Amino acid sequence: MGLPPSDTKCEFRVIDMYRREGDKLKENWIFIDLLHFYNQLGIDILANLKGPST
Repeated sequence: MGLPPSDTKCEFRVIDMYRREGDKLKENWIFIDLLHFYNQLGIDILANLKGPST
């Protein structure tokens, strides 16, 4: 991301879900809130997705 190292403390929000069938784990979903993480570092990911101003 082009950022220098720092001692900035950040929160990392994650959801980890599993689906079972009987005694077997069949699926695992992991959702990571990267927008929130990068926002704490001062990076606006969505600003890079905006088209040119008219």
